[in-house]
Amino acid sequence: MINTTKIARSNLKQNKSKSILIIITIVLSTILLASVFMTCVDWNEANKERTRLYCGSQHGLLGGITQAKYNEVKAHADIESIGVVNGVGLKEYEDESKIALSYMDKNAVDFNSMNLIEGKLPSKKNEIVLDDLALDKLGYENKIGQKIKIQYGDYSKKGITDAEFILTGITTSSESSKTRRMYNAIVSEEYMKSTRDMNKENFNVYIKLKNTENLQGQEIIDKVNKVARDLDIPNYRVLANEDYIKSLKPDQEVITWGVLIGIVIILSSILVIYNIFYLSIVTKVQEFGKLRAIGATKKQIKSIVLKEGIFLSLIAIPLGTVIGYIINKLVINKIFFEGTNISKLPIAIFVMLISFTTVFVSLLKPMRVASKVSIIDAVRYNGEEKSKKKSRKGYESINIKRLSYANLSRNKKRTYITLISLSLSGILFIVVSSVLSSMDAEKLARNHFPYDLRISLDSYTFGDEGSPETELNILQTKNPLGPEFRDEISKMNGVKNIEIFKETKAELPEYNTEYKYHDFSSIDESDLEGLEFYLQSGKIDLEKLKSGKEIILLSPELAKKINIEVGDKITITLYDGNEKLDKEFKVQAITSAPGTFAVHNDAFNKLLKNDTTTSIGIYTEKDKYIDVKNYIESLDKKDEHLQSASIDKELEVANLSINSTKIMAYSLVVIIGIIGFMNLINSMITSIITRKKELGMLQAIGLTNKQLIKMLNIEAMFYTLTMLASSLTLGTGLGYIAVYAFRKTGASYASYEIPLIQIIIMIVFSIVSQLLLTYLISRNFNKESLIDRVRYNE
Repeated sequence: MINTTKIARSNLKQNKSKSILIIITIVLSTILLASVFMTCVDWNEANKERTRLYCGSQHGLLGGITQAKYNEVKAHADIESIGVVNGVGLKEYEDESKIALSYMDKNAVDFNSMNLIEGKLPSKKNEIVLDDLALDKLGYENKIGQKIKIQYGDYSKKGITDAEFILTGITTSSESSKTRRMYNAIVSEEYMKSTRDMNKENFNVYIKLKNTENLQGQEIIDKVNKVARDLDIPNYRVLANEDYIKSLKPDQEVITWGVLIGIVIILSSILVIYNIFYLSIVTKVQEFGKLRAIGATKKQIKSIVLKEGIFLSLIAIPLGTVIGYIINKLVINKIFFEGTNISKLPIAIFVMLISFTTVFVSLLKPMRVASKVSIIDAVRYNGEEKSKKKSRKGYESINIKRLSYANLSRNKKRTYITLISLSLSGILFIVVSSVLSSMDAEKLARNHFPYDLRISLDSYTFGDEGSPETELNILQTKNPLGPEFRDEISKMNGVKNIEIFKETKAELPEYNTEYKYHDFSSIDESDLEGLEFYLQSGKIDLEKLKSGKEIILLSPELAKKINIEVGDKITITLYDGNEKLDKEFKVQAITSAPGTFAVHNDAFNKLLKNDTTTSIGIYTEKDKYIDVKNYIESLDKKDEHLQSASIDKELEVANLSINSTKIMAYSLVVIIGIIGFMNLINSMITSIITRKKELGMLQAIGLTNKQLIKMLNIEAMFYTLTMLASSLTLGTGLGYIAVYAFRKTGASYASYEIPLIQIIIMIVFSIVSQLLLTYLISRNFNKESLIDRVRYNE
């Protein structure tokens, strides 16, 4: 009885070089797949976490809920959980900062991501939780158990209420709280009930819906609105948490890139594994013929080949998955996704299944080839492919060059597959290098920060009806960036010129938009190139924009949602300090840029009375840059409503972003290149093994070791030069197309440059590694005696 398992194990031990090559290939491809797919998952999780921190994790908010209606909400069949918030009072300070006292149950605290630094939520009447900035404002230390005295205005009655609490917990202030200077205090349900008539209270209720796993974002939003209709809650008191809902589904762009990279890795791996097994079978044709002669069936022959692949996979795939996880956890996560914590077990299982499938697909053709070997084929086999030609071209004399080309044409399939695998790696390297070379850190920084320094308004709110005094339009009535300030900056020693940016708050009263308030900003001639680069429809005419009758819509998404097209007339409510102005505009063009609407600076100045400057770009003389920077930063520290920025910091961020991208991209390409190089190693080794007797006889009649190395070098150089030729032609062309596509995705700062340094590195590495490989193979070949080589019989 033929034991296929024993034969498969014996083959692997006998052909250790082949086994090692396959293991390395599978390990590398599995590492890449694990790293890429796990990074995609982390990316989506990090995006969801950021959204949760800023927007909460509830599906919707129902406002103005009475005690009776609260019971109906709680009992609704589609609601999984609810969180209750009820305002109790407000402590106000002269600097316009506030501490808001409210009751929040545990679900509401969780929905708002108000994580306790220490302690617990209040349960007794005299207990309270404060955020760290509220404690600082009240003049207390971050110490659990201390008594806290607060004087505040209760929403349910007139006058000031004096209260004393025991601090049971401390939370971290959110970025929103810092901006609004609205700090949080959470009181117990018992305290809330003791201070008001609960039958007259209206709550805000957060809701989380059941069975949303298989629903799309819009379906969840519709379901929130349906719940509200079921409960007879009017639309104006319903707010779907659209940002969070959209973040629940994976980012399609991230998934698409992950899938594309995965496909490239899988195809590279299939080519190499297939070629290694195919050439292995070619070298063992006589062995398979002998097995068939003693009774092995086609199924058993296939089983031998399949088991060889399975045994190697059982070693390589788990190892590659573990290494990929370690790289993801200790390197990629630490750099890009610090704090992200999600189980990678499902991804690890998925990667292992994909890797096993890749190996299986790679083995399909070799299994068929091996099973078709007959006894007669095995006896006649001489290492060449079968040809339909009845005659072949010969030579009266033979030389090293002709011997090399004869071997390359002997098994054309092996030659083509090796060339495809190597060329794929080379082309990919050139394409990636072209895109990365187009990414210049200074161009990236200057794309959105063209000046040397900037000072902007800060610590204001935009559309927060609960904090009207901190709104942008109110701050602009006493604008810190007013004419005197600008005049002072422009006259500074070392300042060449300044650029002013203006913006105000606006509404679209005739449309029901996701956000009530929008940006209305000014542009000038310097903005024209960027606006035209992302132009969606229409034509930008600056002269007509100066008239104040036409505007540019900067948000194609908004235009699509509310069905606005070029040529439409829309009414916009502009906020000019404490006043409002309704103005009709014609939509001149739709493009993509920060903000929502824009008119020319000349028209902007005529429309509004107040100084609406929101930021000042400052251009400096090189030798005076540091002095001006230090002065601007000192102004930032003096006024909480000002924030400074410099090109230094922007360049630092740009360099970090580009360098991180380059490390990841080149690591990916280099590993794919190594996988392709495995094919060249295997082809060269197999070429030697299949011709061991032939080469031994040639050496017996006078072929020197030097001539043998030269012959192998010619063969290897054919692969290398063909790979380089295809890489430099196809790769350069595809690289240009890739950069063009990259610019269209929004990278307007990218400009195509031939990656000369990377090309030179690739050429030098390819030639040197090929020469080294040839030397090592020939050296190993010559260790065997000439007599043994001549006597060698497969």
